[in-house]
Amino acid sequence: MTVGFVYHPIYLEHRIGTHVESHERLIILMDYLKEKKLFDSPDYKLITPQAASLDQIRYVHDENLIEQVQSLSKLAESTGRTQVIDYGDTLISPKTYEASLYSVGGNLTGIDEILSGNISSAFAAVRPPGHHSNAHKCSGFCIFNNVAIAIEYLFREKNMKRVALIDWDCHHGNGTSDIFYGGSPSEKGEFVMFNSHQDGRTLYPGSGFHNEIGSGKGAGKIINYPMPPQAADDVIMLYFEEIISPILEEFKPEFLLISAGFDTHWTDRLTNMGWTYQAPANYLKLIKTVADKYASGRILITLEGGYEAGKQAIAIYNCLKVLNSDDNLVLETERKSEENLLDYMRNKVIAKLKENLSSYWDCF
Repeated sequence: MTVGFVYHPIYLEHRIGTHVESHERLIILMDYLKEKKLFDSPDYKLITPQAASLDQIRYVHDENLIEQVQSLSKLAESTGRTQVIDYGDTLISPKTYEASLYSVGGNLTGIDEILSGNISSAFAAVRPPGHHSNAHKCSGFCIFNNVAIAIEYLFREKNMKRVALIDWDCHHGNGTSDIFYGGSPSEKGEFVMFNSHQDGRTLYPGSGFHNEIGSGKGAGKIINYPMPPQAADDVIMLYFEEIISPILEEFKPEFLLISAGFDTHWTDRLTNMGWTYQAPANYLKLIKTVADKYASGRILITLEGGYEAGKQAIAIYNCLKVLNSDDNLVLETERKSEENLLDYMRNKVIAKLKENLSSYWDCF
């Protein structure tokens, strides 16, 4: 079993000043993995990606958006100043367009390596992130929607028929949800998205409620799990047991993708969640059981958010260990949710989800 780790130095060249989504996130990550001597092991393979083609970017994005990113990158280069592409929080630097092509390409290269049998699974340590961008708009620090393009790549170029996405970033993956809300843009495969995030009434982007379940061919395939502030590790395990596991047993995915934000840690400066270092890894263990059963272990994880870079590095290291079936994790003191919070999740959120989804899934 060899786990792939996708990385390219171009990701550091998306330089946007003192922004929280800084290139330092990856510098600190790479330094930590080297300190842990991860790449000295034959169990891990460092993979240098190719850039995505413009045709592949067009799988989910409008031509106008692509041209906007390209032109603003050129403007940033000629003026020596970063440019704004959203409402002030999403910035473009001279190398953003190129880095974005490689960010998408990092995910596609990871998929190629998995399907060729060179690796069993992969973590794509890419930036800029992508899950807030939809077909026509960049937002939330995101440029091209890396994971959405990866899904369409699996359908259009790899002939996959059933793909599942689990988004555990603390912010709702509204861009990916928008793109697939009515089903796959290509209509070449079936897709289901499990989105867990801090309740949109308390955090950007203010969406992702349990009644947002998709429409048309996507009806019942967009599944949101809004968590109250301070929800700890146990709340995400509840989601897997009650909702994700029964649906995936019915859906039988051929490939699993994960939009992995590490801003769920209880110290993250932008969020109010209560997860530990080990929470994403323990969640991944459960996801991996489904991947092993139905998808020959095929999992691609793509990096989204996470703004305490040192703690993000530890959580990613733990996930890489789990992908290699290694339980030797870096642990911190266990955190538990208040009982009234757990009761709310069971009796309100999960109960309502099952009611909303019962027309689409036999398991409910």
